[in-house]
Amino acid sequence: MKELVIVRGGGDIATGTIYKLVKSGFRVLVLETAAPSAIRRNVAFSEAVYDGISKVEDMTCRLAATYEEAEKIMEQGDPALMIDPEGKCLEYLKPLALVDAILAKKNLGTRRDMAPVTIGLGPGFTAGKDVDAVIETKRGHRLGRVIREGKAIANTGIPGVIAGVGKDRVIHSPEAGILRNVCHITDTVKKGQTIARIETEHGTVDIPATIDGLLRGLIRDQYPVTKGFKIADIDPRIEEYNNCFTISDKARCIGGGVLEAILTLQSERETIKEGLYADYAATNPAKPRQVKEAVWKAMSYGNAGRGVHRASLAASRNIFQVRQTAAEFFQCSRPEQVSFTSGITASLNIALKGILNPGDHVITTYMEHNSVLRPLYELEKEGISLTITSPDAESIAREIRENTRMVVMAHGSNVTGEVFDIQNVGKLCRENGIVFVADTAQTAGIFPISMEKDNIDVLCFAGHKALLGPQGVGGLCVREGIKIRPLLTGGSGFDSFSRTHPERMPEALEAGTLNGPGIAGLEAGIRYLMSEGLDQIRMKEQENIKLFYQLIKNIPDIRIYGMRDDSDFTKRTAVLSCNLGSYSSSEVSDELAERFGIQTRSGAHCAPLVHEYYKTKEQGMVRFSFGYDTTEEEIRFAADALNQLAVE
Repeated sequence: MKELVIVRGGGDIATGTIYKLVKSGFRVLVLETAAPSAIRRNVAFSEAVYDGISKVEDMTCRLAATYEEAEKIMEQGDPALMIDPEGKCLEYLKPLALVDAILAKKNLGTRRDMAPVTIGLGPGFTAGKDVDAVIETKRGHRLGRVIREGKAIANTGIPGVIAGVGKDRVIHSPEAGILRNVCHITDTVKKGQTIARIETEHGTVDIPATIDGLLRGLIRDQYPVTKGFKIADIDPRIEEYNNCFTISDKARCIGGGVLEAILTLQSERETIKEGLYADYAATNPAKPRQVKEAVWKAMSYGNAGRGVHRASLAASRNIFQVRQTAAEFFQCSRPEQVSFTSGITASLNIALKGILNPGDHVITTYMEHNSVLRPLYELEKEGISLTITSPDAESIAREIRENTRMVVMAHGSNVTGEVFDIQNVGKLCRENGIVFVADTAQTAGIFPISMEKDNIDVLCFAGHKALLGPQGVGGLCVREGIKIRPLLTGGSGFDSFSRTHPERMPEALEAGTLNGPGIAGLEAGIRYLMSEGLDQIRMKEQENIKLFYQLIKNIPDIRIYGMRDDSDFTKRTAVLSCNLGSYSSSEVSDELAERFGIQTRSGAHCAPLVHEYYKTKEQGMVRFSFGYDTTEEEIRFAADALNQLAVE
């Protein structure tokens, strides 16, 4: 079946849009008031309200009392009209697009959530806020243009100039009353000639023609008008008789703009349906071109630290350069204090198992990923004591003991998107001589993180998430003076006759061949972030998640975790987890993927204690996580899909 477009308003400008859409293959339903006031009545489908039928050029619009009747009309290839000024039919109809063509110079109730595609004609709408697109209606060079952000040119109250005549060609009522027509549309009139009269409480007022010309518009006889109401339109081009019966150039141009907007927005939505990635918390697939080029270039390097020939030295120089970049990015004291690993899981294992000893006490939080929890559970069996508490400095301070050796915690939750105050936790640790290990998997590349200002002793990072590097690379930055036993030992490229692994950094924590191409890609990702600016990236992502929250928060039976109306979105990543009623998260996630092409993450997200806290151990959660390149259209599409699943 052809796509349905609903058009609010059936005046002459709206008729140009309706005509264009029907000719382009859309089913069109027109919504009008019970008493429309079109002036150019011969080319306005709104006249069907009075006569039951309105023919403009070669197209006929018919009045329908019910949607079933309207559907039969549209099946015949004609537009149908219903009296429904408030758009109540939108509660049960599912149009592709809603076009507000009332031209009231202000928005009379059209909202962006009324249809997948929403378009407003002229002033009164803000593209990107009230509607998806606005069509310029002011005559001139911009007429008919599609506006995706902002507003149309403000109404000046002065009609466009035709044949050198502007405001004088349009006539407004001098008094309130009942209009009585003397002349008719298509009449040739002279300036001063009475074209109509208004019956007022005080008598009859004649309405004279303001110029010589062709009367191409006159409001319906016996229509009640208010003072200042537009009632007539005279075309100074007397020879343009056929204009009284044909859609104007302005209306056709605006109609073309509407068609362009619908097709463009529809195409964008179809593209989104092919695959909307909403799992950036797991990995960021939108790697900048520079990252891919750096990886490819490094594929031709040799093995770093394994010779003095050109290929090996090129690899060594490149990796040292990346150490410098990472040290600068995280404000680590020296490049040599940056060691690279296969990812943040390896980094955390190295830090935890290389610092803690039997008898030590360690504090962590219930917001942690299994990359922290599982190594700690293993170490607990070997004699360390473990305390799990809330992710704030006050709660952590209450758990400190004489033998507390370490506090390890996530900077940001991979489940709820909450970002925690690691600076005060780090300060607490520094004051008490406790090693502070920060898991920055979800925040590095989004929030500025400083080892110095945040009092971090060991900063563990993932390369493939917000740092934009490839998978299989991560690292840890270690404060000078912190000694870590290596998790792996083996080849180092020097001291080959020593039976023990080198103790100097960074090689102390790097055994074997490093992932040179991955490390090169990591630097390119960090350099890209530096050039774009973390503030710009963070604010864009936070705008995305705030919009998504606002769009879905009132969906029936939805539960959103760790986020409320009073949440400070400046202290969040672009992660939101939710559930629909009692449906399993995997079921909802599968529906989103299969029906809408939306790729989310369901289940426990490797953070079991978070689910115990929110009592979602069995149900899990559906996690949406967006990136810097996620568009507003994609956010709205995801929200629409979730809403559709909820109401079905």
